[in-house]
Amino acid sequence: MLKSAYRDVVAIDSWRLQRRWRRIQRPLAASLIVVGGLLVWAQQQGPKPTVATVVATVDMPAGHIVGSSDVQVVGWPAEAHPAAAASSPQTLLGRRATAPIRAGEPLTDQRVVGPSVLAGAGPGQVAVALSPDPLTSSGVIRPGDRVNLVGQTETGPRTLVQNASVLTLTEESGTVLAVPGTSAAAVMQAAATDSIAMVLLADDQ
Repeated sequence: MLKSAYRDVVAIDSWRLQRRWRRIQRPLAASLIVVGGLLVWAQQQGPKPTVATVVATVDMPAGHIVGSSDVQVVGWPAEAHPAAAASSPQTLLGRRATAPIRAGEPLTDQRVVGPSVLAGAGPGQVAVALSPDPLTSSGVIRPGDRVNLVGQTETGPRTLVQNASVLTLTEESGTVLAVPGTSAAAVMQAAATDSIAMVLLADDQ
């Protein structure tokens, strides 16, 4: 009889435990889901990796020369960081905006360009391009050299420009020179009839 009574007590206790477990099972599962969701949310809200990026602090029109007060470095989200964006303001100072730039916009090498090839050439200078000739193809002339331009005119050969500066030079595309704006028309007219030549000047001339 004692064994039977013991079995009855154990059965009752087991039944009570099962009932209690069923009562707390669903709330416990719901709580675990909530905790899991909170953990995922916290991960998403945590600090994301950033990359040092130079952005504009003001709106800049096309042609604007970038100054130190026009830019600042911010932490830009790494996942959205433009590949060509600058990371140091020093690389942009003195460059020119190629198009309007909005405040907060990352600056790239496509949005700002270096000084004009005519920078330092002097007032009133313009750039003209001449086709390749034997002298440029020989490799004797280099950027930075000084040349005279001699052209054929109605009265015979004459010097059209003295002491012109060679800005750029390639064997394929020819030579770009800085010449006075007042002489540009005569130079281009002679170049159009293939009646112009460069004369390389010595360094001390």
